[in-house]
Amino acid sequence: MPITLASVLERRELGLTIVWADDEAAARVWSWAHSSDLADPSPFLSRGDALLTTGTQWRDDSDIAPWVARLAAVGVPAIGFGTEVFRDGTPDALVAACEAHGIALFEVPYRTPFIAVVRAVADLDASERFSRVRFTLDAQRAIALAALRPDGLAAALTELERRVGGPVALIGSDGRVAVGRRPDRVALDTARRMLADGRRAAVVIEGVTLQTIGRPDALRGVLAVGGGAHDDATRAVVTSVVAMVGLALEQERRLARTLDDLRAELLSALVRGERDLVATTLRALGGGIPDEPLAVAVIDPASGRREALLDLLGARARGEAAASGETQGAHPGRRSAGGAGVFHARDGARVVVLADADRIDSLLPELVEQARGTAGVVRRVRWERLEQAIDDAARAADRMAERVDADAQAGDRILDAAALRDDGMLTRLAGADARRTAEAMLAPLDQHDDASGDALVATLAAWLGADAVAEQAAAALGVHRHTVRARVRRAEQLLGRDLGAFPARAELWAALVAAGRA
Repeated sequence: MPITLASVLERRELGLTIVWADDEAAARVWSWAHSSDLADPSPFLSRGDALLTTGTQWRDDSDIAPWVARLAAVGVPAIGFGTEVFRDGTPDALVAACEAHGIALFEVPYRTPFIAVVRAVADLDASERFSRVRFTLDAQRAIALAALRPDGLAAALTELERRVGGPVALIGSDGRVAVGRRPDRVALDTARRMLADGRRAAVVIEGVTLQTIGRPDALRGVLAVGGGAHDDATRAVVTSVVAMVGLALEQERRLARTLDDLRAELLSALVRGERDLVATTLRALGGGIPDEPLAVAVIDPASGRREALLDLLGARARGEAAASGETQGAHPGRRSAGGAGVFHARDGARVVVLADADRIDSLLPELVEQARGTAGVVRRVRWERLEQAIDDAARAADRMAERVDADAQAGDRILDAAALRDDGMLTRLAGADARRTAEAMLAPLDQHDDASGDALVATLAAWLGADAVAEQAAAALGVHRHTVRARVRRAEQLLGRDLGAFPARAELWAALVAAGRA
């Protein structure tokens, strides 16, 4: 137990007696004990250092109150006054000053040297340190044994809760409580912000220690440990549990990535129409596929956010499986507990989500928020149109990426592909592959514009948009018609194309549309 006035008074051989101490002063923790008769020993003391003195430094009692005030300012928890050296008893002024500042006061009899008190404190400190080391070792051993049980993670956290004397919870990467008791709202909201920040961190808020788990680029969750302020021994136990949980979740993550590879192949099988094969495979994994009509969403995550999105989808699937149990019924594999009508798969840099049409609106905003990207969605799809629906949803995600502001809310980052149906045939060119091809075609013009400031690309967009009429393009651009014609000729030279021919104009216009320049 920590060193306090009570533990020092228990050393009966010292013969110490309390002069003044209320409950708060008596409970204050000592870190050490010193002796000094300096007029101002405060520069040489640290918070928690008790002080022993004989009072030879005081010219008269008027010096006592300022002396005690200086000790209170540095956090001295107790003063021991050596009697019968220069005074027969403890000065009333010292009692009054200690009471005023909440510092415990005790008497050290003449027969007890100050060094004996210091040695007693040293013994108590050594005993406390040994006790905390023993606590750490015993707790780590008990937690390690608990982790070997079939419900290892939950058992380990339960044992940690017992050892620290406060509630413990694991908040998963999806921001939900995966194991343990739900923390209060402030702690839970803070944990979710830590996950959203995407970097390793540890904070203490309202008596709850929150520590992220996992790599900075792929946080696996946050461990929340209550019980108030933790000492070094408790922090060592918590740190070991964080490492253990991180290892367990990383192994789970590797399994999840293997399942992601499998799901990508299953998506290809669904596109080929092999639904029964996919349903059977997913049934073995505790998952399923939605019923018709379904909704198809394609999510384009921000850089470095795809893994976090896949983690969230995987965590949701596992959580729903645990909550609902096996419910395949008469249609095995179609609506199992693992997916509750939701299937997801990696598709290159993107993620495809298939869900019941009536569920997509509640599901998609959360996924887009985690991905910090954009999404396109197609509603009420039949299985035979799956491939086309994925293409349409991807095109909508691309179009939304061109429009969206970086600070837009998740709901404003989702585009229904139905909104693109009137955009015409050229909206099909909004895919990433077409955009890269278009950018390569326009590269000579961009390089020229960067070097000369001629604005060839903008001029060509205006000229083709005006049916290749120089006068109309010039009016739109605010330049002379001869300038437009000169720029068109220069573009022909750079592109190696005769823009007087319709096929060349059509190809250039398609490139401008695909690159988002027209």
